[in-house]
Amino acid sequence: MRAAATLLVATAFASAARAAPPDELFDPLKSIEYDLYDFTPEDQAIWEASRYSAHAVRLDLGSVTLKELFAVQEAQANLRATPWLGFHLDVQDDGTREAEVARFAADVLFRVAKGVEIGVSGTPDVVKQDSALGGAILLTSPDRSRYAVVRLLDDAAFFNLQNPSGAHRDSAVLRAQTEARWDSGPWSVWLRADLATPSDVRYAQAPPQGLQATSEQRSDVDAHLRWAEGRRAAGIRFTARRLDSSRVAQGQENALRRGFGYARAYVLVPVLPRLQFRGVALAWREEARGRDAGAPYQLSRWDLGGRAGAVWAFEEQWRLEGGYARVHSAQSLAVSGDALASGSHDRWGDKAYASLRWQPRDRVILHFLLSHQVTTGTFGGFNGGFEVIF
Repeated sequence: MRAAATLLVATAFASAARAAPPDELFDPLKSIEYDLYDFTPEDQAIWEASRYSAHAVRLDLGSVTLKELFAVQEAQANLRATPWLGFHLDVQDDGTREAEVARFAADVLFRVAKGVEIGVSGTPDVVKQDSALGGAILLTSPDRSRYAVVRLLDDAAFFNLQNPSGAHRDSAVLRAQTEARWDSGPWSVWLRADLATPSDVRYAQAPPQGLQATSEQRSDVDAHLRWAEGRRAAGIRFTARRLDSSRVAQGQENALRRGFGYARAYVLVPVLPRLQFRGVALAWREEARGRDAGAPYQLSRWDLGGRAGAVWAFEEQWRLEGGYARVHSAQSLAVSGDALASGSHDRWGDKAYASLRWQPRDRVILHFLLSHQVTTGTFGGFNGGFEVIF
């Protein structure tokens, strides 16, 4: 019976390959890698408090497969030219399996009252058609560790002004951004949202490859609720994304529209003077629908799992962590018009890991991680990066 079920699932997903859904949609290790390759909650909290009070650079690189890299690169600057004039700069260059983001954002802020600043916000670009322009308002505490900023941007505001490719957008693309942090005693909460309307582009004169239209949309929400007192900490981290993309070429559409939510609840508790226990509960929910080679498909998945680890501070500047993560992924795939390609199955993924964290000075952190897939015995991956706040 088990062999027959395995054969049926293999047949279903092999048939679905004709619609060519991206492989990462089915990877059960995805939710583990997003957790292991992320900055730890304690390092993330330090960065959140610095967003509008200090300069910072963060780099995080991890291997997904032997040929794929998970990359998060961020930099920020907070410059004060005069008591009433300031600048906030953000650089983001992310390359994850589901999407790439490269953006440079700038705020020119004028102080109009104590803790209140308004100004011009935008995303300058070498290509004028790709520049965004808008406004922002920023509220801060005296030390700027508590803040709330709201921006409204016209993304690629000059797109239709002069476009050599012959592309045209029927309507403006508006982007609303907000970021806020509040703390009181051991509690802190941080929220960042970047929401955009669709970008629909038509090509009046199709280029040689026959591209007729494209559509893109990306929206992100990140949140972090944290309690920390002494060597104890607990919290919840949440990420939600909507990613839509489609291309129409030679009368045929290739599209992928998807949304997912990712939640992690964590605890860090002392066991011995130099030893702590880290526990993380993982939950991932994703819905995707696409079209490839004329065949529509739809995927739904639920990932549930957890991670347990031990953290040993063997010196003041060094911290060694080791543990094990395992996740169960329940997936359902349907391809319209092909009964063999419709089916559901369960997948398991796990990783044992060891990481080393070195903090040579205050707010300068380097880390390196190695992992191994225990169940399959295949390549587990590695991760490394740093966080510098100054």
